[in-house]
Amino acid sequence: MIKLINLEIDKRAYNSIKNFSRLVYTKAVKNKEDLPKKEEIVTLTYNGKFVAKALYNPKSVILKILTTEDEEIDYDFFYKRIFNAKIYRENILNYKDTYRWIYAEGDELPTIIFDKYNELGVMQLMSKLIEKEYLKDIVDILFELSDLETIYVKRGKKGERIKDKIFGNKEKFETIIQEGEAKFKVNVKGHKTGFFLDQRENRLEIEKFIKEGDKVLDICCYTGGFSVHAAIRGAEVVGVDLSKKALETAEENMELNNIPKDKYEFIEGNAFKVMKEFIEDGEKFDVVILDPPAFTQTEEDIKNALRAYASLNYLGIKLAKRIFVTCSCSHHVDKEMFKRTVISSAFRAKKELIMIDYKGQAPDHPISIGNKNLEYLKCIFFYVKN
Repeated sequence: MIKLINLEIDKRAYNSIKNFSRLVYTKAVKNKEDLPKKEEIVTLTYNGKFVAKALYNPKSVILKILTTEDEEIDYDFFYKRIFNAKIYRENILNYKDTYRWIYAEGDELPTIIFDKYNELGVMQLMSKLIEKEYLKDIVDILFELSDLETIYVKRGKKGERIKDKIFGNKEKFETIIQEGEAKFKVNVKGHKTGFFLDQRENRLEIEKFIKEGDKVLDICCYTGGFSVHAAIRGAEVVGVDLSKKALETAEENMELNNIPKDKYEFIEGNAFKVMKEFIEDGEKFDVVILDPPAFTQTEEDIKNALRAYASLNYLGIKLAKRIFVTCSCSHHVDKEMFKRTVISSAFRAKKELIMIDYKGQAPDHPISIGNKNLEYLKCIFFYVKN
């Protein structure tokens, strides 16, 4: 057994861990001089007694809790957590073929994100230590517990310099997933893990508000998630995105769902500019959907992010006739902050909105009661009162 560095934490951090938090800031460490100079697993103590084992990276100010049990971090440790994560998705949520299997701290496996798309799996990894010491065990467990043929490993957005790796069938990168009545092509070499599973329930929800012949505007449509769900309900869809490659896949997804070509149009361009042009041309849409990328990755840039959300929502509300759906995946912009920004944009647009529903990320992105930091997606459905 390797002896780990002991770090003594203060009372506030101790109580936080006891209340199920799985993050500790380095400012809570009393003996900061003992913080490792490289990424390591450490032991956290309070009044000299064991509290937890945590993953520490000197590039971060956060220690990520691995376990509150005095247990070895080994094959059995990872097997238990990966198995429990699978049971939650399949037995509790009733997901079968496609789901987020591992959601970092949400599944007590910090620095690991793993999505399953039928027989394909894709992992985002944000720890060089986990890659070096445990990746083989993790991959073996994932194969053992599933029907996966291929696992593709890539560096997470905040990760170390982890080289892409492929396990299993090295020629298999694409599959077709089913989401309600909609089908989507997923290429695991694509952006992040290849598809945004966090919006699953919100995409299914949009179908309830679509009427045959509706004109729908899908801003930041990416590979056409919301667009396809609207189109299969009989809408005429205009999708806008900056990525030509994403729009090519969106076209393929429309074809995959047998949507006639005269029922959709995809525009490559800046969302703000395109929406302003629509307003100048007197265009209106029965349903407007805004699903932009995160406008900020840091707390320091929140003001700029809120300005961007305010502008985007103002334009979207001006264009919406009946239903307005607006989303934010910016972690640092919380629910109330986002809602206030949208309401302010509605006042500016001189339109009254009635909130139908306030939704978040799909439940396979679990948010435990002590880890509100895992909650990032906001999706508000509004009725536009005329």
